[in-house]
Amino acid sequence: MKNIRLFALFLTLTAALALAQPQFSGSLQTGFGLRTQDLALSLDRTRFDLGVSYDLDDAAFTAELRFAYDARTRTPGFSLGEAYATLFLPSVDLSVGREVVAWGRLDLLSPLDALNPRDLSNPLDQEKLPVAMVHATVYPDAEGRYQLEAVWIPLFTPSTAPAGEWAPPPQPLPPGVTQVRVEEPAAELASGTFGLRATASLDVLEGLDLGGQVVYGYFPFPSPQGVEPVDPAQPAGPFRLVLGYDRRTLAGADFALAFSIPGVAEGLVLRGEAAYAFTGDPEGADPNVQNPYAEGGLALEYAWSGGPTTVLAYDLKWQKADAPGKGAWTQTLGLMARYEYDERLTLQGAWLHTISDGSGLVRPGLEYAFADGVTGRLSAAFFYGADGTRFGVWRGNGELRTELAYSF
Repeated sequence: MKNIRLFALFLTLTAALALAQPQFSGSLQTGFGLRTQDLALSLDRTRFDLGVSYDLDDAAFTAELRFAYDARTRTPGFSLGEAYATLFLPSVDLSVGREVVAWGRLDLLSPLDALNPRDLSNPLDQEKLPVAMVHATVYPDAEGRYQLEAVWIPLFTPSTAPAGEWAPPPQPLPPGVTQVRVEEPAAELASGTFGLRATASLDVLEGLDLGGQVVYGYFPFPSPQGVEPVDPAQPAGPFRLVLGYDRRTLAGADFALAFSIPGVAEGLVLRGEAAYAFTGDPEGADPNVQNPYAEGGLALEYAWSGGPTTVLAYDLKWQKADAPGKGAWTQTLGLMARYEYDERLTLQGAWLHTISDGSGLVRPGLEYAFADGVTGRLSAAFFYGADGTRFGVWRGNGELRTELAYSF
């Protein structure tokens, strides 16, 4: 009987969406870059996004179709972006489909935002990839001060590693190893990702938001899992290096506090996140399993009177090493600024500096609105640091970029 009711509800929702008036939106983006090292032209992709949405009293549907032409590889391609249906039940919002869900409070460096994989083929973009999921949000009180979210991602989707000029230098294979095989989790329910998050809004100072979450998922990139013979009939070698995706349980908490300092500054916002990743090798004794790590970050945001909005961020990460009692610390300092000069011109910039190794990234830029829906962008990216450092490996990838976007 329960299954019949669910099926009838699905048919009712489908019929209602078919009778509703759709709303269309879209955008067209194109641009190119100029490498600062050798002044070579770096052609970018042209992308057209077309979205459609239906909004009803107790349900909604949204979908996005993408067409992209990569000028570097001269290949066109179609893909499906976010596409999901939401049912608004009493005290519960239930979404099913391809979706992007962002958890945590920090924008520049977020230890908790780990649900969706990312496209890191160009690390300057770091676009989140929509994946099929079931996403439920429960509102225990009528005011919405408390929320409980649950996410289930049934199938594993890997992040896209840096490619082309962004790819890291190839690592030498161990002696006797001639091949590499990447093994992804099996397409079964046991390979899913599960997440649970609770948030609360309290009347402390000018507003305090608290959150806590647990995500049972995977590390974003594969790591060594051992070796196997290339030919099972020859167990003495040659061998193949097997890479796989290790499980991790990411548990953490976050907050956002709005406050003012009388006579000094008003409208300050302090945000913070902290997370610990539990793995299958808590002691760091197994070289074929990734080690636990802890990461935390703080960000202070302030809108200057008649001036820019600035965000000062700090991130600290500790990765357990294989040797007992050892670990590696990474400290990162970040600064973002955005200034709306007038209704058309917006200036912005970001700076990331790794205190641990002295490398960093500087990204200035501006946007100009030529007309409603037509925006031009100029930006630059400059990397610095020694060879082998976090950002120093991309010293030759600095660029100047121009883009034109039209949206409707």
